[in-house]
Amino acid sequence: MKSCFLQFFDTQENETVLPVKEFEELKQKLLFEYEQPSEHSIALLPNETKIIKAIRAETTKYNRNNLTRTEAYLSFYIKHPEIHWALLAHFVSRNGGYHMTDLKSDLMNHLFTETERKKFFYFLEDANAAIFADAYPQLLLYSYAVKQRIDLSKFLAIFHVSRFMHPIWDLFIHNRKSSLLTIAMIINEQQMLEQRLITRPPHSQIMKRLDFQLQENLGFTMVLFPYQQKKYELTRLTGLVVKRFADPKSRILIGKKLYRLLFQDINVLQGCLEFSCDVPHSGSRSDYWSGVFSTNKRNRLYSPVLQDAWTDAALSYLPINDWFVNDQSIGELHSYPKLKMTDLTKKAFDHTSILQLINQTKQFIQ
Repeated sequence: MKSCFLQFFDTQENETVLPVKEFEELKQKLLFEYEQPSEHSIALLPNETKIIKAIRAETTKYNRNNLTRTEAYLSFYIKHPEIHWALLAHFVSRNGGYHMTDLKSDLMNHLFTETERKKFFYFLEDANAAIFADAYPQLLLYSYAVKQRIDLSKFLAIFHVSRFMHPIWDLFIHNRKSSLLTIAMIINEQQMLEQRLITRPPHSQIMKRLDFQLQENLGFTMVLFPYQQKKYELTRLTGLVVKRFADPKSRILIGKKLYRLLFQDINVLQGCLEFSCDVPHSGSRSDYWSGVFSTNKRNRLYSPVLQDAWTDAALSYLPINDWFVNDQSIGELHSYPKLKMTDLTKKAFDHTSILQLINQTKQFIQ
């Protein structure tokens, strides 16, 4: 088993991320940043060119599919447990993989045509890959920064990371404020996704699809954290039901809530981390409920591993323009919600049963 380390925040921590004075100072730095030119020439030293090539190679290597991304996030967190976002990204990416394989499982294989399934898969895959392509170089740059003195802002610009993140990383290098960095990355990745992917065809049409809205309204789009493994019972789950995915502010709030759920309770964090280290991500929901799901079509509910459901997809070309062109997102950094952990085990099981019934009904009326 991998060696896993814990770093969590006090459950009594105030909802405010930074004291008022520090937040105002950060706000002024961010306001200054977005007024700077988004494109400018950058001269590189030989050792800097070497770092850039290494980061690009490693990012390409692990951006192959959902499995490699999910593992990369976990491996990074184990090395740098102060980067809370990496563990959060690991679990969100795990759930992304489950949603991908659901399309070929006994839960949804009759709900959509093959063409529709492919469209949904490519939407999930492109979003998963876009976030990794933007975030993973940031993580690797931080890893270099703790080993040697490098100008983070200079390197972030080379990787087309939003100017929004430049002051954030500079501040984190000095104060190691994990919650601020996590929330900033949640904001950045969702706004980046909105600008570069979600509002552009063909994915903009998917967001409007009735089928997609139906899944949201029925509450079947869940992000689940397995936090307690039971030998003869269902693994216990917490998490959130995701709704209004098309709204970036809603996605940011969901990200903040998921962060609180994962890190505010030492038992949840410990259980989730033990699960992630004990159970390699396969894409099949049998990872956490092997008594309900199986990778074998003749046994239990079929939930395939990712390789059996989908082949690796070529990365889509995305524009590199910076979403940070006004001050509207700065206020999102100020606070994040406290919320009570809710056990979703029964709700998730009930929704599984309902979705299976809907899927079977669709099979007979086609």
